[in-house]
Parts: sequence; structure tokens; C-alpha cells
Amino acid sequence: MMQMNKHFPAERHIVLANGLRVHLVPRPDFHQMAANLTVDFGGRDDTFYWKNQTITQPLGVAHFLEHRIFGQPDYDAFQKLSELGADANAFTSQSRTSYYFTSLANNLAALSELLHFTQTPYFPEDAVKREAQIISQEADMYQDNVDARLYRMLLGQLYPGDLLGEEIVGNHVSLDQITGQTLQTAFEAFYQPGNMDIFVTGAFDADAVLATIEQSTAGQRSGKVVAQVNTPKLAEPQTEPKIVSLPTNRTKVALGQRWRTPETMPTGRAGLKEMIAVSLALDLVFGELSPQYMDWYDAGIIDDDFSVEFEWERGFAFITVATDTPEPETVISEISTVLRHLAHTFAQLQSEFDLVKKDAMGRAVNRFNFMEEDAVSFEGNLFDGSTVMDEYSILEEIDVTFVQSVLDQNPLPEISSIIVRPNLGLL
Repeated sequence: MMQMNKHFPAERHIVLANGLRVHLVPRPDFHQMAANLTVDFGGRDDTFYWKNQTITQPLGVAHFLEHRIFGQPDYDAFQKLSELGADANAFTSQSRTSYYFTSLANNLAALSELLHFTQTPYFPEDAVKREAQIISQEADMYQDNVDARLYRMLLGQLYPGDLLGEEIVGNHVSLDQITGQTLQTAFEAFYQPGNMDIFVTGAFDADAVLATIEQSTAGQRSGKVVAQVNTPKLAEPQTEPKIVSLPTNRTKVALGQRWRTPETMPTGRAGLKEMIAVSLALDLVFGELSPQYMDWYDAGIIDDDFSVEFEWERGFAFITVATDTPEPETVISEISTVLRHLAHTFAQLQSEFDLVKKDAMGRAVNRFNFMEEDAVSFEGNLFDGSTVMDEYSILEEIDVTFVQSVLDQNPLPEISSIIVRPNLGLL
């Protein structure tokens, strides 16, 4: 097989004296660069141990902090990055917060700014109150999105009582409880160099970029103790289908199934390899060319909106399946049967595995052409700084025997499901 690392300069992975992890992935044939600063702190991390005490914060702090940290004492960092020729954005997941930009090659000024504003908190109470109003509107927008509500309700069934079933942005009550001191506490507890990764890819002078990082605010900060995140004790999933009415034109179904327990999840490259293996199995069993998909589609019980996802973050992993359907009970029964016997179904389709693997490798190769996607998908410390090159290498080495062994060794738990029926009176 093709060795992709022969076609690109060597990657550099360095840990600075203060703990900041640096990942340089040069692509000299491009005319742009992309950078992503990732903090190991997300929406689920509301309870943590820090400075000899357990602290619980309102829902939505991580996302609120992502919004507010762009506001500096005498300027807006988002606007400044734009003036420096960078297209910037940020996002918060359940376990991390990422700030990123794309620009023309070797934009050291934009990189320096990224490494400055993310390290310099400024949370005046009047600005915090204004931000709470803005984020409240965002929360309302998610409430009006049927698919977003369906997803959160499914996670609420899959992880009862866990923050995974709540919107990352928070709600009106929790947002009113967030103050400047709340944000300052979260910043000091988690926004430490040793809890951050800076990833840079594209066209740049590696020595100049490394020097910029070392001399930046992030590179020069003294590292302090990072808070210890509380690992929630998981309740058993709710297995009775939940039926709700929402303003939608068609009946929708979503199913979820946990993968492993937090204690047994592999970490680092081993975790990445298992995540890729399970994703390949799901592609084979549920993909558009699979016999099962074609039977369901031809029978009219699923449509083009049918989707299967496998999510893996710090402390949890799960499979979700969603579709519009005129026969929700049949879909739940059929898909549940396949999920419960995933290892057996995969074994029956092994002859088609190479096609699925080649397709995945093609998508990975294509990602080398999209620097922003490469930067945004960087998972930071979750997989020990693994890059798309690592993913491609793992795809090369994975074979059908390994995937089968992963499925055989991990019996899947019970399934949660949601049925959304149209409430035409709300349309």
C-alpha cells in the first residue's frame, strides 16, 4: 500500500516547558495555513476538583467561555483576526473547546493573536450579562430545531441524568447564573498550557512558527495545576421507546447504543484504532450498498435521511441511528436486531470489507486537501495528538480480523430509542 508519509515533510510534535503541546504538520505545496488551539474542557465538565474543593458550575459555562474570551479589554479578537487576514471561528463539544483560523501562508501575526486572546481573560459583568442574552437566543434556536432536540432527547434516554442529554449552550436558568467570576474560575481551572494543544498545518516556515509559539503569551505563561474533572457515574439506559410530538412533517426515529464503559475505553492511538475499526464495521453493515440498507430502502421504511454515526469523546462513546420513516416500530425492531448482533452481521459481510476500507482510505486522502477540516477535526489530547496521517496509517494496518475481534470482545448493551410524531398543530 501507499505510504502517505513519504509524500509530506515530517510532522513535529513538541511539548514546551510549561506543558503546551505543539503539533506542526507542514503542507508546503499549499498557499494557505490553518491553526487550531484546543482546550481539554467541554460542556460536560460542570463538576471538577480544584484547589482542594469540588466545584459545580451552571450548565453552559464552557460554551459561554468560548464566546466571551474573544472580548479583550480594548478590542474584539475575532475582528482583529479578520483584519490580520484570518477567517476565524470556535466551537465547544462535550469534552473540548477549539479556536481556529485559516489564512494565507505563514500568517505569524494571526497565530500570535490566537495564542494571546485565548490566554488573557477579561470578563466584566456588564459584558457577561449581554453575552448571556445572546446565548439565550442561541439556546432558543436549538429548541426550535427538531433534529437537535431529537438528538438530545436520545442522549437523555441513553445517559439518564447525565449532561450529555442537555444542550451544551445551556438554558435560560443556567445562563442567568453565570457571572464573570464563574468564567474566571473555569478559565483558571482549565485554560492552562498543560491542558492545551496548538495544531498548525499548511504552508509555513516551521522554525518561524515554533519560535512564534514559544514567544507567544501561551508559550510564555507559567503552567499551573489543572482541575481534575469529575467522571459521572452512569445510570442504566432507558430502553422503553420514548414517544413525543414535535412540529415536523414526518415521523422520525432515532436509536442509540453505548459503546464500552468509561473504565474500559482504550486511550491514545489504541483508542483511535478501535474507533476507526468500529466505524468501518458500521459502514459495512449499514452503508448504502449493504444488503440490509437496500432491503429497508426498497421497502420504503427508511429514506435518504438515514444516518449512522459513531461518536467517541473523553469518557464516552456511542452509536446513533436516525431516519424519517412511516413505520417507526418496524424500524426500531429491525435496527435493534442488527445492532444487537453487530459482530455476527459483520462476519457475514466480511467479503466486502476491502471495499469499505478502500473507501475510508480515499476519504482520508481527500482530507489532506482540506486544511480547515484537518485542523478542526484534530482531537488534541484525546488520541495523544494523532493527526490525519496517523488515521491513514491505522487504516492501512487494520484488517478484517482485527475489526471482528473488536466486535466479538465488546458485547453491546441495550438500545434506547425515540419516536417523534408530527404535531401538525404546532407547524
